[in-house]
Amino acid sequence: MISIQSAKKEFNQILKENGVADYENNVTQIFLHILNCSRVDLLIKDSISVEEYSQTKKLVLKRADRYPLQYLIGEVEFCGNRIMVNPNVLIPRNETEQLCDMISKTADNKSVLDLCCGSGCIGLGIKANSSADVTLVDISPKALTVAKNNAKLNGLDVKVIKSNLFDKVKGKFDIIVSNPPYIKTKDLLELQPEVKNEPMLALDGEEDGYAFYRRIIDAAPKYLNQNGEIYFEYGVGQSKTIEKLLKKNFECIKILKDYYNKNRFIYAKLKDIVC
Repeated sequence: MISIQSAKKEFNQILKENGVADYENNVTQIFLHILNCSRVDLLIKDSISVEEYSQTKKLVLKRADRYPLQYLIGEVEFCGNRIMVNPNVLIPRNETEQLCDMISKTADNKSVLDLCCGSGCIGLGIKANSSADVTLVDISPKALTVAKNNAKLNGLDVKVIKSNLFDKVKGKFDIIVSNPPYIKTKDLLELQPEVKNEPMLALDGEEDGYAFYRRIIDAAPKYLNQNGEIYFEYGVGQSKTIEKLLKKNFECIKILKDYYNKNRFIYAKLKDIVC
C-alpha cells in the first residue's frame, strides 16, 4: 500500500511544474475517478494500492501533457445532467449553464432547436429543466453518438438529427439556441494546449469567426414560429457584429452577461414582419 498523502504531494508537484492551473483540484478529481469514491471518503482514506497509484499516475502524466481533465475522467456535470464527453465533442463550460437556465425558465411546452449541439449539453439541460420539446442537430455523426448516449444516460426524450445546420431540419420552432464555432481560423494555433485537443470542427468559425452566425441568422426566420426567439453564445468582443446581423429580421435584442459578469450571450425575437 502507498500513502495517499505522499501520492497527492507527488502528483500535485507534477502538475504544478507543468503549468496546470488548479492542480490540486485536478489531482483530487483524478483520484475520485480512479477510486470511484466520494470526496468525504477520499478525505478519510489513508492509503491506496500499488495498482490504484499506477492508474492515477498514468492519468496525472497525461494531464501534465495538458490533455483535458474532462476527457480523462470522461464526464462533467451540467445543468443537473451527467454529460459524457470525449475528443469528438467540446467540453461543456460552466458559463453555458446560465444560457440553459435562462431558456428553461420560459421553455415549458415550447419547441426548442439546439444547433451545433455537440454533446447535447445545452438541449439536454433545457429538456431536464422544462417540459420543452427538444431537437438536437449536429453535422458530426461522432458528436451525435455522444449526444444520443447522453440523452439515454439521463433518461431524456429528444429528437436527434444529423444535418449541416438547417439542411435536414423540417418544421418550425419556438426557440433556436446555438453555441456555434466562433474562433477565427488563424487564431486556432494560439489556443490553450487543452483546447487544442478539442474538435476543430466545433471551434473553427472560419476566416472572421462569424460564418456560422451569418448562416444561422439568415435562415432562422424560416424555421421560427411567430414571436420565435433565438439565443447565441459567442466569444470575446463579438456581440456588436452579431447584433448587427440580427437587426434585419429580429428585434428586442439583448446582450446577456454570464456568471462572471462578462458579455457572453445574445437574445433576439423574430420581427412580426420579416424583411
